[in-house]
Amino acid sequence: MNTTGYRVTYSLLSLTLVAIVAAAIFLIPAGDPEELPSAVESYSPRDGDLVANPIRVVIDLQANFRVQFVIDGIPIPPAQMDSIVETGRHQFSPGEGKAIERWSPGDHTVIASWIGGQGEVDVGTLVWTFTVR
Repeated sequence: MNTTGYRVTYSLLSLTLVAIVAAAIFLIPAGDPEELPSAVESYSPRDGDLVANPIRVVIDLQANFRVQFVIDGIPIPPAQMDSIVETGRHQFSPGEGKAIERWSPGDHTVIASWIGGQGEVDVGTLVWTFTVR
């Protein structure tokens, strides 16, 4: 093959690579960022996450908010949660003698209901599902 043939081949390969990159950028949806309620700063595991044991359910709310977890239809007693109301961090880890002793493989749904704010008038709920391998 002469130098013109190589140039044509490399040009076609370069154009193909540019087309693939452009298609990936413009055609693959990036998704919109999740819009959380104003009281929620973050939570984990995120909705739709696939996680491995051990895992803890965490929600970070604004300071001085209280939360109640219901996981897979089971209310989690406040005494079984690790909560720091002053910072708004609340978490639950399964364990011996707790409402949930261990995570079973499969989907788990969390309902986090909170109350707080000035005069405790800010109430809300966040529902999400994660999957344990």
